[in-house]
Amino acid sequence: MEYCNPGLWRSIVPFFTVLFSFACVCRGIQVRLDPGPNYGNVQMYHNGTWQRACLEQFYYLGGYASHVMCKQLGFNTKRNVGMRQTGTHHGLFWYTWIHCSPVDTNLNQCYSEPITNRTSCYDYDKARIACLSDNETRVDIENHNVTVTDGFNFNTRCNVYTPQTNLSYHWNHNWKNLFYSGRYFSGKGNRTVAGNWTCSVSSNGKTLGSDSTVINVIYPPKRMQSKIIYAKVGDTVSLSETDVSFPSPETFTWRRLDTNSSFVRSVTPPVMSNIQQADAGEYIVMIQQPAYYLTPSAPAYRGNYSFGVQLVMIRIPYPPSIQCEEIVRVMNGQSRTVECKVDSYPRHHTMTWTLATTAGTRTQSSHKDTYHIVNASAGDEGNYTCRATNNLTYPDGQVETGTGTCVINVKVTSPNGGRSGDEGAAKRASGQETTTSSAVWGGLALVAIVVIGLLVAVIVLVIRQPDKKEVPNGDKPIEMTTVNRAGVAAISGPLYENAQDHRRK
Repeated sequence: MEYCNPGLWRSIVPFFTVLFSFACVCRGIQVRLDPGPNYGNVQMYHNGTWQRACLEQFYYLGGYASHVMCKQLGFNTKRNVGMRQTGTHHGLFWYTWIHCSPVDTNLNQCYSEPITNRTSCYDYDKARIACLSDNETRVDIENHNVTVTDGFNFNTRCNVYTPQTNLSYHWNHNWKNLFYSGRYFSGKGNRTVAGNWTCSVSSNGKTLGSDSTVINVIYPPKRMQSKIIYAKVGDTVSLSETDVSFPSPETFTWRRLDTNSSFVRSVTPPVMSNIQQADAGEYIVMIQQPAYYLTPSAPAYRGNYSFGVQLVMIRIPYPPSIQCEEIVRVMNGQSRTVECKVDSYPRHHTMTWTLATTAGTRTQSSHKDTYHIVNASAGDEGNYTCRATNNLTYPDGQVETGTGTCVINVKVTSPNGGRSGDEGAAKRASGQETTTSSAVWGGLALVAIVVIGLLVAVIVLVIRQPDKKEVPNGDKPIEMTTVNRAGVAAISGPLYENAQDHRRK
């Protein structure tokens, strides 16, 4: 049969002892410590289960109860303390009220009330003890899980149970070298303070111990947020994270902006595997989170949804790729700009122009993609090489140098179309001299033909022209030849065609 010994009250008359015994429903109380073995949260066994103990005003009234618990657990220690706890914890608790006297050695001898079940335990009701030896030290933060709404203040304290003196404190955040000195730690809830905080205590330069707490800040996802993700081909890229809000988002809806693709919905952050150069671009991610609000009697209650939007830009670094003209012509004495069109990510940070001629090589560094040739001369002729360089930085921190080149052949010509400084060679190369000689000889031949033609015409006219003698009446004389009998030819006088006229004369 389970019973309750009223402890201190047993010295009172049996009548009151009997009444007190009936006033409390006593059972055999079993306890253990978490994490143990000699310190931690008190857990009670009741109705077949172990649950954390929530004891009314334990920190203020449980001084003797701590000694009794340590003795019941088998620790023969004198420095038995109830470690102060603040803040409201939620979960399943066995709740009761225990009061012990200095002479009690077992919880069954202490006064207690009936054990009930609770889903929350406030401030100083949380039972947490340490059973310490004479020189032992225990560092314990008052609240090991702080939950605060974004923008609201919070505070906690680093308690030390030690016989040492000259104590010093410092805090660090997420195991980084961000220090905050002092026993008390307070601030305003925001995303930058969320995470793990550790309090370390030292005495005269010697570390005594440390303890950690987690600060949870309830915040919704940002309404509009943009970020750039740098990746390389083959990487796996997550477009969002679970810590964009607290509690974590309920759903993610996303798609690429420059396509007509449909939205994809998931309960986990969207992930792109084996990313390729074609995957570089802009993506929109919509985040949906249920809104939670803290209350005294429950961890939170669910309200309306909160929404956030992320604009994610995926950038895949690649070395410069350059396009340029193969041959560029510029007239002697004139100016001309040559250009190298560079495509790279990130943008190239240096551009070097190198001119190679028969006389040698000269180099000029510039951040411009163009090179300006002023008052061109033969010395500006040659091969111009543009060389662009950029830094390729990858997510793992590795940095590589990317390089691209292109060659432009610049020719300087004279105003008549020949190469500057070599007009004769240009003429010969172009065939102009041959064309001029042909034209001259052709002209001379034509003139000769015309002259010969005129001479022939004159000779013909001279041969055919008769020997004219002036006749008074204008008649045309006819020359006749007579032959004598002796065979000697004689030329007679002219005969007239009009004999009648001759007779009249």
